[in-house]
Amino acid sequence: MNGNSSETAKSLQSEALLSFYHDSASFPGSKRVRLHAAMLRMIEQGFWHPGDRLPTDVELTKELPLSVATVQASLNMLAEQGLITRAKRRGSFVASEEHLPRNYLYFQFLHAKTGHRLSSETLDINVSETTERGPWSSFLGEKINYLAVSRILYFGKSFRVQSDFYFADPKIWILLDLPSEALKEVAIQQLIHVRLGLPALKRDWTVSSKTADSAMAARIGVDAGTVCQQFDVRVLTIGDVPLGYHRFVVPPNEHSLHIAS
Repeated sequence: MNGNSSETAKSLQSEALLSFYHDSASFPGSKRVRLHAAMLRMIEQGFWHPGDRLPTDVELTKELPLSVATVQASLNMLAEQGLITRAKRRGSFVASEEHLPRNYLYFQFLHAKTGHRLSSETLDINVSETTERGPWSSFLGEKINYLAVSRILYFGKSFRVQSDFYFADPKIWILLDLPSEALKEVAIQQLIHVRLGLPALKRDWTVSSKTADSAMAARIGVDAGTVCQQFDVRVLTIGDVPLGYHRFVVPPNEHSLHIAS
C-alpha cells in the first residue's frame, strides 16, 4: 500500500470510529462503554483487521473527545475479552492467531497462601461430534448433533478439572481438523474468535454441586461420590447470539477461583 492509500485508509478509519462513537450516544453507560462499543464495531465491520496495529492512546484522544484514561479503559476492556493485545512500547493490535495466548483460561485459581496464579496445563483433549442432550441443547438450539471439546486441566500440579465445551455453529467444526496436540496449546475461545470472527463477549454463570460418578472420578483423580462444584457457563457472541456452552467440574481444593470476565 503506497503512502496516499495508507493515509486514505487511516482517514476512513478515523471517520468511521468517530461516527460509531456518536452513534453509541444512545447506549446506556459511561463514555468508556460507548467507546468500547464503537471500537467493537470497527472490528466487526472490517475497518480493523486481525494483526492491525491500532492508533495509539494519544492518537485516539486527538480523534475523539475523550481523555487518555477513558481510551485506556476501553482498550483494556477489549484486551480482557481477547479482541486485542496490548504491549508496552509496541502498542495495541487486533488479535490474530499469532497473538493467541498460551494456556489462557478466563477462570484461574489463586494459591491459598501466596495469592499467585496456579500454573495450568491440558493433560488430555478430545474433539468430537455428540448427539448427547443437556442444558446446552436449549441454549444453543435443538440440533441433530453438537461439537464437544472435552479437556482435563491440571492446576498447580495438585488437582484436575474436567472442562467440556459444546458448540452448535457449523463453522466451529473446523476444530475437528486441527491436531489435538495443537489445541492443547491454545485458548479455544480465542482461536474461534480470530479464525471465525466469533468473539466471546458475555458469559452467564450458574454454580451447583455435582457428585462425581465413577467415570468422572477417574478422570479428575478423586473418589467416586466426591461432591464437587459444577460451573455452567452460557457464552454469547456479537448481538447476544449464543456461541457456546461451557461446563467445568472442580473437585474440593483449598485455593480461590478467580473469574476474569
